[in-house]
Amino acid sequence: MSEVRNIFILCEEGLEALAPHIKDALEEVMSYFPEHKDDYPIKILGNWKNKGYKRINEEGHEVLVPYESMDWYIARAKRCSKNEGRFQKTGQISINQLCSDLISDPYTKTIPQWSVFVTKHDLYATGMNYCLGFSQENKFAIVSTARFVDENNKLDLENFKTVLMHEFGHLIGLTNKKRVHTQELLGTHCTNEGCIMQQRMNGDFTDLTRARLKRKHSEAPPICDDCIREGRKFFVRQKLAYNLIHEGELSR
Repeated sequence: MSEVRNIFILCEEGLEALAPHIKDALEEVMSYFPEHKDDYPIKILGNWKNKGYKRINEEGHEVLVPYESMDWYIARAKRCSKNEGRFQKTGQISINQLCSDLISDPYTKTIPQWSVFVTKHDLYATGMNYCLGFSQENKFAIVSTARFVDENNKLDLENFKTVLMHEFGHLIGLTNKKRVHTQELLGTHCTNEGCIMQQRMNGDFTDLTRARLKRKHSEAPPICDDCIREGRKFFVRQKLAYNLIHEGELSR
């Protein structure tokens, strides 16, 4: 059977060792959609750099080629932050710029994919002091490790994984506006107790992490029945669209 989409894990330089943990977290979510998970192979690209990701410009300076490396995406988000006077004060980078560039990535038109983009830079969005991450359904998820690293540079892995799984849940449409038990709170979120698709306005997902680990110990899913039901609908829609596209290609 052909792959419907690749799930690409991209990690900023310095986070490559985190990639297997990211893959484990995504595989855990996908395990609750067993009839679809083989259609979505998870592949670690790490600190991705395509061949020829740098070039020499007319002034003789080495520059990054658009869309050809993680470095280019980070540099663009950093430049936007500097232009807005943000980077100099906080060291944060613009998630709006990251989203814009990921949406316009030409590779998404030739290679069916979802990108899970993990950065060590703290993120901010227009009108917000910071954000842990952001997702666009059926396209990408962005998550930062910055708020999960303590003063000793130790990562709170489980809290990070909760937010990562939460953003991936948005990517696969678990909180569709038309489903039951949701609320609008910085996007559509689940209201079912213990489900990782709930929202925390203060950015503290500790209670949801505790609930997730407790559920995992008892072999229960990190997402509720409503989220699983909505996810199944999402994957059915994706497979139908995939079949229609390929039937059209075969009939040409």
